Amino acid sequence: MKTSNRSKKTLTALALALFAAAVATPHVNALPKDTLNPEDVKFVKHEAAAGMGVVKIAELGVKKAENSDVKAFAEKLLADHTGANAELKQLAVDKGIDLSAIVDPADAKTFQSLEKVSGAEFDKEFLAAVVSGHKTCVDNFVAESKEAKNNDLRMWVDKMTPTLKNHLARAEELHSR
Repeated sequence: MKTSNRSKKTLTALALALFAAAVATPHVNALPKDTLNPEDVKFVKHEAAAGMGVVKIAELGVKKAENSDVKAFAEKLLADHTGANAELKQLAVDKGIDLSAIVDPADAKTFQSLEKVSGAEFDKEFLAAVVSGHKTCVDNFVAESKEAKNNDLRMWVDKMTPTLKNHLARAEELHSR
């Protein structure tokens, strides 16, 4: 009986050791988490905050624009950037990036400035803000397309760049009138 008791104890100890080793050892077949390098993370966080700012400014444009073309453009900005923000948020979730709910400070300042004007002056300042913001944004996206290390991020950037360039061209066209 002592032998069978000792065998049971040995088997139990062996089973526990194997279980502990299995739990402590990473699974060989598990895929590594797809993460971004620090530069790509910085881009995602910055553009997420800027994108929220554009949405807020576009919402204001929808409410306050005097010219029907400017109002229609603000509606387009709102729709496009709301969609882009949702896509970027999902990309961030997939890559394990926590995004802030805080709007880019420069956009917050622009929003506050635009709240104080109305009529044709609003339209003029709104379009100037969109031109300025989209010039910077297009430059950032063109650079990120070349520098992004993550393929998913690069594909999203390349998908969005033509839309941003179209926004910039339309804002410049309306602003020049």
